[in-house]
Amino acid sequence: MRIQTQDFYHGAALMQIVEHPSFKALNKASEKYGHYLINKDQHIFIKYSTAEESPWQFKLSPDDIVSLEKACRKKEPAWLCLVCGGVAICALNKAEMLVVFDFTSQTNWVKVTIPPRGQCRVAGSNGDLDYAIPSNAFPAKVFL
Repeated sequence: MRIQTQDFYHGAALMQIVEHPSFKALNKASEKYGHYLINKDQHIFIKYSTAEESPWQFKLSPDDIVSLEKACRKKEPAWLCLVCGGVAICALNKAEMLVVFDFTSQTNWVKVTIPPRGQCRVAGSNGDLDYAIPSNAFPAKVFL
């Protein structure tokens, strides 16, 4: 099978997850590419941008929004992992997704900006996070 570009970026996020000491299991959560279950109870969605430098822009399809909204309604943790080229991975939890996305809209986007030696600044189609996410928070943030 031919290796696709998305496999490299998804692999970068998944490798960091499986190497974490709290990791136990990785399963496919649905038919949707990039939707996984970590340790049987945490929904992980992975999106990537191939841009080499900040800012990184991510467009979410209506199907992406439906999947994220369903995961956010469940009691289990849900994460959106944004692979920012070869620079960083920025993970958004449910509360952060609710700030940046409008789940009633068919078009949503998110942008991650990382200034030199800085932290991840996240802006979305519904609003901006009023704090920065440390560039080194992933993957530990997923296991807190």
